[in-house]
Amino acid sequence: MAWEDFLSGIGDFDAYQLEATPAFAYFSAAPFQDASSPAQRRYWEGQYGNVSNQYAGALGSALRTGGQAPSFTQFLEDMPWTERYTSLSPSMRGESYRRYAPTTRYAYR
Repeated sequence: MAWEDFLSGIGDFDAYQLEATPAFAYFSAAPFQDASSPAQRRYWEGQYGNVSNQYAGALGSALRTGGQAPSFTQFLEDMPWTERYTSLSPSMRGESYRRYAPTTRYAYR
């Protein structure tokens, strides 16, 4: 069986890769596009484990209720990225204001 035959049997290989490797789908999602701020991208880079755990919870609740389980890419598309990020406090976002307001010890040396 040739490689092309294998790929044609899968159908849309790109969609298959996004579902087969969740990290591909996660790190190509909305907060990692050019429109996001660097601070927001840094925050979401560290949240992969939390988001994948939330997806596991969504799958579990879909199985319990007998509902339709979302794919990981659909779960990421429906996630309110900006609202979740802006609802955090500045310290939870990893922002620091020390460079704008240095401590007194360093200002009066």
